[in-house]
Amino acid sequence: MALDRMTKLSWIYDLYRLGQSPLLLQNPDKIYQQLLAHIVTGFDARSGSLALLSENRSILTIVAGMDLPPGVIGSAVSLGSGVLGWVVEQGQPLLINGDLDVEKFPGIQRRREQAAPSSALCWPLKLREQVIGALSVNRPADKPPFGESEREQGTAMLNLASLALENIHLQLDQQRRIAELQATNRKLAETQSQLLQAEKMASIGQLAAGVAHEINNPVGYVASNISALGRYVNELLPLLDACERLEASLSGDAPELLALRALKEKTNLAYLREDLHDLLAESKEGLERVKKIVLDLKTFSHVDQAEWQIVDLHQGLESTLNIVWNELKYKAEVVKEYGDLPEVECLPSQLNQVFMNLLVNAAHAIENHGTITLRTGQEGKRVWVEVSDNGKGIAPEHIERIFDPFFTTKPVGKGTGLGLSLSYGIVKKHHGQIEVESTPGMGARFRVWLPVKQDMTKENRSEP
Repeated sequence: MALDRMTKLSWIYDLYRLGQSPLLLQNPDKIYQQLLAHIVTGFDARSGSLALLSENRSILTIVAGMDLPPGVIGSAVSLGSGVLGWVVEQGQPLLINGDLDVEKFPGIQRRREQAAPSSALCWPLKLREQVIGALSVNRPADKPPFGESEREQGTAMLNLASLALENIHLQLDQQRRIAELQATNRKLAETQSQLLQAEKMASIGQLAAGVAHEINNPVGYVASNISALGRYVNELLPLLDACERLEASLSGDAPELLALRALKEKTNLAYLREDLHDLLAESKEGLERVKKIVLDLKTFSHVDQAEWQIVDLHQGLESTLNIVWNELKYKAEVVKEYGDLPEVECLPSQLNQVFMNLLVNAAHAIENHGTITLRTGQEGKRVWVEVSDNGKGIAPEHIERIFDPFFTTKPVGKGTGLGLSLSYGIVKKHHGQIEVESTPGMGARFRVWLPVKQDMTKENRSEP
């Protein structure tokens, strides 16, 4: 290693910096190559190779190389085979000038793909007295051969290389652990969100049951009273007809007859008789609407129905539409383009939650007044439900993140960023998928794909 003192210190410092390089987190293979190139240059060599042992110390793999045949990098070396394998197995450096002396180094076998260099040095890479790999550098015949002093210098210098490699592995391990923790945190956040959503849905279910009970009682007797009132009106009207016929047959100026005629004119009996039927019909229609709202609330939450069921998705869509109608009616016209769907095995209340999130998001994406289109269809053993709008659309930089937990483009306090994340989890639980397409300024389209039947095996069947 023919370097002056200052150059040598600079070389050592650069070797240390390679082990700290931020590039190793993105591309450790590139760092291995840079590390080898730095050492080959420092030893005034032309080629070299770097091999590392696996964690169980059974496999030696070439991770970097210079002037090696194609395909050698990434290949495994048997312990004891070739220069690198021999050095790792023996745990001592090797200086070769000319051809190998098999009597001096019994058991060493040259790998076929390795050409015989004029001069070569190979060191075991050690960390805390344990061999972790090997590194070799080669000089061609037109350069002075390596000597014993360079072998000794290299043994000391390459301790730094071992430390650099350990730092690379520590940082890679740290990156892996951080990624695992982030994945765990995301999973915990999703689980917590799903638990909160399950609690909310359970509360909605209890509320629906309570509302249904409290409303159905008065609605029941109001409906009964209106029905009785209709019968009474129908019975009274013939009596009024008879009175009118009798009044028409009378003549004279009797005070009672004049009073009857004045009262009849004052009450506008002809209008009342016509309007009574309309009032009764509208009252009955209003009661039916109240019953429908209660039924839709129960259908939406499916209280006491938390198991897999065979259901009509169109019914779920309609009940969800009625629940969120207040959110939609001032923002958009809803167009329905339903296809023919078979009944689908699913968790209805959870899918209704997905439909609700997509419908509400579509309404929020429309700034003034627009159109929300609902489409359904079937392809093979899958069905799809599509919600599209002509609102402001989704920015390209956001479209990859819209299903991430807590990601939202809404102002603080206006959105939790959980709706689409929960919807994604629910659809995934159903072994389906959500597709999204959007053009900024032109609107967005969400399509939910679901299997008609769920896989009944425990490995593939998600619990509710």
